[in-house]
Amino acid sequence: MWRIAGSTGAVGIEVAVAIAIGYFGGQWLDRRLGTGPWLTIIGFAAGVGAAIKALVRVTREYRKKYDNPAAPAGPKRPAAADDSNEPSNRNKP
Repeated sequence: MWRIAGSTGAVGIEVAVAIAIGYFGGQWLDRRLGTGPWLTIIGFAAGVGAAIKALVRVTREYRKKYDNPAAPAGPKRPAAADDSNEPSNRNKP
């Protein structure tokens, strides 16, 4: 339980840091290069993109690790008798 809480908190920090680095890095470059708000906007967008990527990564890890097989995962394909891609369970004890 504590491990889940710790990694969830780490994701929140990662999201905040990614957005902050993008925004403030863009501001710093705007001041240095005199490009107006454009690099700030681009940096902010890049930070949001990095944050979304981190959330997707963590969500996929959670689903792999903690997916409940009893929960419905959507429509299931009926098993075909001659499906050659899946191993047969008929001969197992």
